[in-house]
Amino acid sequence: MASAEREPVRRVGRWVSVRLRHRDVRIQGDIGDECVSYAGIEITSFENGTTVGERWIPLGVDPSEADDEQLIQQLRDALIWQARRPP
Repeated sequence: MASAEREPVRRVGRWVSVRLRHRDVRIQGDIGDECVSYAGIEITSFENGTTVGERWIPLGVDPSEADDEQLIQQLRDALIWQARRPP
């Protein structure tokens, strides 16, 4: 497994991982299938080493201010979740 694809180190408590990823999507058409790859930011939430949530924010070629605001809000929410004590 490539170093960029390794599983995160298991840690105690809450933490988030933020990674730039590419997703491949297969589109079925009349002529045949086409595979499209696009970039996005994956925010994964962990609690005691277990994945408890995952968010995907697509990255456009020319992001708008609204796209930037969405990304900032998602990062903010993830970090606030990380800082809170679990119930």
